[in-house]
Amino acid sequence: MKRKGLTVLILGLLLLIVGCGKVTTSSKDNQSPKKTEQSIDYARLSDSEKSEMTFTFVRSSDSSAVDLKIINRTSKNVTFNGDKFILAYPKKSNINSTIDSTIKIGSNSTKTFKKLFEGLNSADFSTIGLYCYKNKNNKLAYSEPNVMTVKSTNLKEEDLQKAYKKASATKKVEPVKKERPTNDTERQNSVPVGEINSGQQAVALIQSLNGPAPQGTSYTFMTDETSGTNGTVKTNDGQDVYWVRLFESGNNVAITVDDWTVFPNRTVIHQAPPSVGVSSNDQTQDNSDDSSEDDSVDSQSYDDSNQGDDTDTNDNYDVENMN
Repeated sequence: MKRKGLTVLILGLLLLIVGCGKVTTSSKDNQSPKKTEQSIDYARLSDSEKSEMTFTFVRSSDSSAVDLKIINRTSKNVTFNGDKFILAYPKKSNINSTIDSTIKIGSNSTKTFKKLFEGLNSADFSTIGLYCYKNKNNKLAYSEPNVMTVKSTNLKEEDLQKAYKKASATKKVEPVKKERPTNDTERQNSVPVGEINSGQQAVALIQSLNGPAPQGTSYTFMTDETSGTNGTVKTNDGQDVYWVRLFESGNNVAITVDDWTVFPNRTVIHQAPPSVGVSSNDQTQDNSDDSSEDDSVDSQSYDDSNQGDDTDTNDNYDVENMN
């Protein structure tokens, strides 16, 4: 009997020790650390992961606000910066979202965010727009005119793609080509109106009558020791006129091409002022000589005149505005 009692006692102690060991082990298992769920910003998702998310934008009845419904079918928890949503327009300022907190949508879940955009009106939806996140690389849906609810599935519609692309295109304006003036004198002067009051106006008048100077030549006005402040010279009979010359430059030498005399009243004579009018000396000589002498004088005057036309007068007169 004593032996049986001792055996029972020993077995009881063994069972007690084993039972305590099991409880201790279970307690340790319960104290193991839990795994933390990680989140990722929408912009960092791959294209295939983005395609597993659906966005629905719902406009309020008065178009003053827009709500956003998100369906997340990915295996990740996705976050958004609440103030980084954009309603982008092709040719006017973008509109930014007004939620200033982080938006989080768990894996395989659906969530709606009220008044993502606020302070809007119907004019903001009169043209096509684009909802996106942070930038246009993260397109969410097209904003369609006169449509209250739009989904991200409309990004695949070709008509909307073409409409947004067409609205974004800028018209290429062809520049208007203007004829370049041949020289600085032509560039500076415009055709005068009324009385001629300067050498530059005289040049502009001749240019308007004869056209731009040929290549390699230039118009200018001439002055001499009788010239006044406005650039006039004297004719043979003492009249104040303007002397316009067309000359050709080469090897630092100005070669006379043509001459005009311009009167203040816009009368133009196609010769140089020194040959215009009859001097008082010539008139006296004509009165004192007989008819035979007159013929001789006239012949001589004609010869002198022709000789004067063949002579380069640059040695006796100053050239103004030569370029």
